[in-house]
Amino acid sequence: MKISVYILTGIALSIIESALLSFFPVEFFKPDLGMPFIIYTTFFLGPMPGFITSIFISLFQEILSNAPHGSIMFTKISLFLIATFLKKNIYIDSKYSFSYICGGSTIIESFLFIALSILSKGETSNIINVLFYTIPNAIFTGFVSIFIFSIIESINIKFLGRE
Repeated sequence: MKISVYILTGIALSIIESALLSFFPVEFFKPDLGMPFIIYTTFFLGPMPGFITSIFISLFQEILSNAPHGSIMFTKISLFLIATFLKKNIYIDSKYSFSYICGGSTIIESFLFIALSILSKGETSNIINVLFYTIPNAIFTGFVSIFIFSIIESINIKFLGRE
């Protein structure tokens, strides 16, 4: 039940992200709204719910984006694996530490995307663009993840009976 609520909320925010934020001409106003749900379910619910969440959210982001086929799926599942291995070394005690983790995950996702484009096609034409927007996207994703963490916590308390 909990995981389905998180997945549906993440998918709804990804659809909103794709529909509304595409009108902004500035690239750094486009946070990754699916990343906080993958991080939250991996750290607080365990590896299996985190894997299921990463599959569904990355699949919907893959459908809604114009990125190369499979690249979003690859980066999200890779970030899930990294979060699973680092789960015992990183402790999330507040929405601010959650924000730092989500911002750092966005930076890692950008570098994974660059590595994937170099290894798969040998493409280096878009690397400068990805590197230029990595830090602003990470900052904005971290900022938005503070609010997403608060929304998730309020859903836990009001609807799921979890504190």
